[in-house]
Amino acid sequence: MSCIIALSLFFLLKLFVFDIVKVTGDDMLSTYRRGDTFLISKIWNDYRTNDILYFRYPETDSTVPKTWCIQRLVGLPGDTIEIKAKQVLINNYAIKDSSTLKYNYFIKTFVKPDTNFKISYFLTEGGSISDNLDYSYSLTRSQARELQKDSIIKKVELKMEQPGSFDETVFPYSTRYNWNMDHFGKIYLPKKNDTLLLDTVNIVLYSKLISVFEHNQLRLQQDTIFINEIPAKKYVVKLNYYFVLGDNRDNANDSRIFGLLPESYIKGKVSAVLRKQE
Repeated sequence: MSCIIALSLFFLLKLFVFDIVKVTGDDMLSTYRRGDTFLISKIWNDYRTNDILYFRYPETDSTVPKTWCIQRLVGLPGDTIEIKAKQVLINNYAIKDSSTLKYNYFIKTFVKPDTNFKISYFLTEGGSISDNLDYSYSLTRSQARELQKDSIIKKVELKMEQPGSFDETVFPYSTRYNWNMDHFGKIYLPKKNDTLLLDTVNIVLYSKLISVFEHNQLRLQQDTIFINEIPAKKYVVKLNYYFVLGDNRDNANDSRIFGLLPESYIKGKVSAVLRKQE
């Protein structure tokens, strides 16, 4: 009988208080790796910048199976987020990057690096991009500096998109906002009860918020926005919204791709690391 009570209590706690999850993707390299196991706290969550959140990927297609992600919280409700040349700014202030953030680098060598060389310099994510000793690898800034010192290295260059270069895979997927992974925003993160002033330009930033996350009918007819078939120039927000980024900064599928993260999609935050892969 005591075993049944203990098991019942465990499952109740797991349902409402905590969860144990394992990393299945590469969004958080090199901070966390596939197979790392975490304790997720589901209650009393006063989320703060740099918390590691566990959340459901904001997929708009309801037929797609739910995907759960672990990424770093960067922007809180009420913040304005901007990315300039990979540097994240919150309310116009640059934030300090974690030393474990990874970026993509173009690397040119004098000779072909062997396996031992690649292992010693953590050249594991990437590979050759031409027959002329050109490579692309994901590295932390300190790893890139150490690599540059080696005698077989001709050049190590941080990959950088140009400002104003439109990337159709980047939120909000509109030429009205020529954003890319390295130059993104500004975008305001709405908080509950905010009143958004809408127009035919900024509606692309908040259309998913209105129609998908908060379950309204939304359409644009000529120069008029209709919400639930009523002409609208403003909208009162029902939920809080967040902005998350992967530490594997140039290879993560994060808020630069899917946009705003509603609080209703967040399951909790990492409260402890239970096991790290060697």
